[in-house]
Amino acid sequence: MEEKKEVTFEVKEGVMTITIDNPDTKNGLDWIGINQLADCYQYAMEHDDIMVMIITGNKQYFYTGGRVNPSSGESQKYADAIERLTTLQDKNTTPIIAAVSGHCLKAGMGIVAGADFAVAREGVEFGFPEIRMGGVPMMVMAETIDSMPKKFALEAYYSSWNFSAQKAYDMGLLNAVTTDEDFWPTVEKYVHIFKNTPSNLISMTRKAYEELSKTPERSERRKIAMKMLRENVLTAMEKGKTTYNV
Repeated sequence: MEEKKEVTFEVKEGVMTITIDNPDTKNGLDWIGINQLADCYQYAMEHDDIMVMIITGNKQYFYTGGRVNPSSGESQKYADAIERLTTLQDKNTTPIIAAVSGHCLKAGMGIVAGADFAVAREGVEFGFPEIRMGGVPMMVMAETIDSMPKKFALEAYYSSWNFSAQKAYDMGLLNAVTTDEDFWPTVEKYVHIFKNTPSNLISMTRKAYEELSKTPERSERRKIAMKMLRENVLTAMEKGKTTYNV
């Protein structure tokens, strides 16, 4: 029997669009779907011509996390799929745009928090329903804990209350909240950043941000920045015949 496609992707002009579409489970993914999502990350890692990944869902839901029935004997396959996906996500160096087309819950929140850019439609809701489902949101907490103020984060984790796209924007989880009509044109605006900027500069900027953001001391950040300037940026400018002028 042919495997059900819960996640699909297409590549066009260096842009990889990944679509999660599993309406039967409100865009939740079982171990098969999680492996299909992991396959997308694997593909991007193996193709240097991919400039940016767009992750989106359907009109009702963006992504609502994993689905597993422990009594079905699939627990190990599910855990293995989650581990494979998170390992590939940690290794991924391709920029990601989260195009939040529908409600975003559970692990979907982790994708939004980890994305370089995120755009959502008006009316979309975000949330962590794990506690009301009898669980604890520790997996997605690991991804989102640095993206929300403490008081609001604990309220969201404890209460399972959904919150609006505007609230997500106000906290800095989103770059933009748009109407239906403006949704994809806005996503495309962010895509053009990667199309119009040399990929090596995008890569170096991303690496600089990751290194500097996890270094608390300003003096240490300066040392790291100076090292990158000498070893990476100036060298790249020499090879690219770039002039540093406004």
